[in-house]
Amino acid sequence: MAQPVHFHARVESITRHDTDTATYVLGADKRLPRFVPGQFIHLAIDPYDPASFWPTSRVFSVANAVADRKTVQLTISRQGAFTSRVLDELVVGSDVWGKGPYGDFSLTPSADHAVVLIAGGTGVTPFASYMDAALTEGSLPAPRAILHYGARRPELLVYRELADRCASRVPGFTARYYAQDGAGDAAVRPGMLDVDAIVRDTGATANVSFYISGPRSMIRSFQSRLIETHHVPADHVLVDAWD
Repeated sequence: MAQPVHFHARVESITRHDTDTATYVLGADKRLPRFVPGQFIHLAIDPYDPASFWPTSRVFSVANAVADRKTVQLTISRQGAFTSRVLDELVVGSDVWGKGPYGDFSLTPSADHAVVLIAGGTGVTPFASYMDAALTEGSLPAPRAILHYGARRPELLVYRELADRCASRVPGFTARYYAQDGAGDAAVRPGMLDVDAIVRDTGATANVSFYISGPRSMIRSFQSRLIETHHVPADHVLVDAWD
């Protein structure tokens, strides 16, 4: 893993998905370390003085592969005071500061081990970085990967287009979409993510690893059910639980 660094960046673009969710593209001033898909950064929006303490920050999974060693993409939803400041205060051209990369929520290469990716809301971001890397490389680190991606409404499946491209271009990758209000979109299953249904969809769970990212309550519930009810080995259930 690359040694984390401090870096200054500017907001290059903002895509508003609704009043409480937005995607930010940050352009760093300097060449960044190599990121492994699934890693995260600490984001600060108050000025950072290298001679002083690191300002208040929060961690966010990076949603792209950072292939150009400069551009970092984050999708952020309103979860409290800090994320509200991000959503309400940042504009194109705003200065921000980051620390990273951190984390090891990455796919372990395997010739015979399939992966199931379970994403709730903006928890899709580490999987978006996997997909971005897979599109660049033309392959997955596993023989088969399926993404189960849920949101409140179909329009909040903000990485659906990326997943569709990955499914059409990368052998072995498929995606399923869910929305609590899924009416009117035949490609989206109505309702919430259901771990029992996901296991049924998966079939035999031998040689399958499950990766879970999303709200903390969902992560805990799905992790427990996979291990205790469906008898998936604990080391085959990986969670993005840094927050």
